Amino acid sequence: MTTTSKSDYKADVEVAEVAVNEKVTSVNEGPIDIDDGYSPAFVRSVTRKVDRRLIPVLSLLYCISFIDRTNLSLARAANDQAMNTELDLVNGNNRYGIATMIFFVPYIIFEIPSQLGLRAFGARWWLGMACFLWGVVMMCFGFIQTWQALIGLRAVLGLFECALFPGATYLISCWYPRHQMATRTTFFYVLSVVVCGLSATLAYGLSQLHGRGGLSGWRWIFIINGIMTMVIACVGMLFIVDFPDKAKFLKPEEKELIETRIERDRGDAEYDPMTMAKFWSYVCDVKLWVFAYIFCTSGTSTYALSYFLPRILKQMGFNGFKNVILVAPPYVWVPIPAMATAILADRYHQRALAISLNSLQVIIGTCMYSQLGASHLAARYAGVFIAVGGSNANMPLAISWAQTAIRRQSKRGYTSAIVVAFGGLSGIIAGVSFIEKEAPHGYPTGIRITLAMTAASILCCFGLWVYFKLENRKADRDGKVLEGHPDFRYQM
Repeated sequence: MTTTSKSDYKADVEVAEVAVNEKVTSVNEGPIDIDDGYSPAFVRSVTRKVDRRLIPVLSLLYCISFIDRTNLSLARAANDQAMNTELDLVNGNNRYGIATMIFFVPYIIFEIPSQLGLRAFGARWWLGMACFLWGVVMMCFGFIQTWQALIGLRAVLGLFECALFPGATYLISCWYPRHQMATRTTFFYVLSVVVCGLSATLAYGLSQLHGRGGLSGWRWIFIINGIMTMVIACVGMLFIVDFPDKAKFLKPEEKELIETRIERDRGDAEYDPMTMAKFWSYVCDVKLWVFAYIFCTSGTSTYALSYFLPRILKQMGFNGFKNVILVAPPYVWVPIPAMATAILADRYHQRALAISLNSLQVIIGTCMYSQLGASHLAARYAGVFIAVGGSNANMPLAISWAQTAIRRQSKRGYTSAIVVAFGGLSGIIAGVSFIEKEAPHGYPTGIRITLAMTAASILCCFGLWVYFKLENRKADRDGKVLEGHPDFRYQM
């Protein structure tokens, strides 16, 4: 019986390191050939193995997370808006808007602590248990009797859901080199969005249980979704993979390949604990706040459409079954602009351009569906497609670009938390700017804010592109050290 030598997988290390060092000056034009010294077939095999274990289960968890946080609008539209009557949402000052907004308060506050728990308890148990607990909360929505209880449970839901998205994006960034982040993060996100869009059809079907067990149809939407969430949480606890240094599904030589690729790409394969000195240095890094704003801008349009699209469609003239079923098609469209711009970002290193193109889609689509640029019904509905596609495509691009512009695992965890926290802020902005009393007039305040923020994000992309270009030039010409590593260069 013959054994496979380690040299079959890895060539002489010294020769490989020389090759890497020779190519380091070409980082601006493309990624370092971080696979030097490894068989291409072996690299592809291991990458696919990681893809199969990591991405689908994270997508499944984020899918149910996205459904659970946004199905409030579908429940509200069910059974001739029975939820409005039973919970007295139509009286008072924008109670529905407050219910959508309050989710994001604990979601923002607990983002950074959630990343500390991810490392302390491991991704499998931390993310899986968070999912199970918010599933319990979802079931409780089906039994509430007052609008105050609705608002309280929405806050608790935000507390548990805050762990997943930043945790998942941080986990992905720890497994892949920079030139593979955008496509993986986008695939993880887009798969969730498509299934979430189809949830409108599921919600309509569940609403037909109206009267069963003495419960309204909108209550069954929450109860069944809660049970589904708890089942998916158990699947997550079985199949979520941990960080590379703790991975048990890889052979030693496969784990070494993953860690070597990360080390050669950016020199942060080993975990470095968060300290107060590091924390404050990260807080003072201005580019992270710019990335957070870009993510916030995309989130504002995304959440506005998630929470208010049924009402916008009703304002267009679609009622009843049409109002529910027409929510899904725009989300089925999302993978096309999302994957196209993700490939543009990763393969051609045009991250600023990719995000700007999607932002232009948001501006054009928003003008169309809001009657600022179109009056024909078909054109307005087409605008929904364009706006949904552009805003959702930008969410994974923004956070993956942020992850390519930094080093150290502690900074990755902080960056995921702060960027996604601004995504929570976008939910608050959408909740308060799309004012209920303006619904018959097409939410003019929310539309104007969305357009202004999106236009500003294009300027931010251009500013980052110029800044990174100048910093890379200083590093090449004057030997300036970026991100604490002499060979690090920003990707634009």
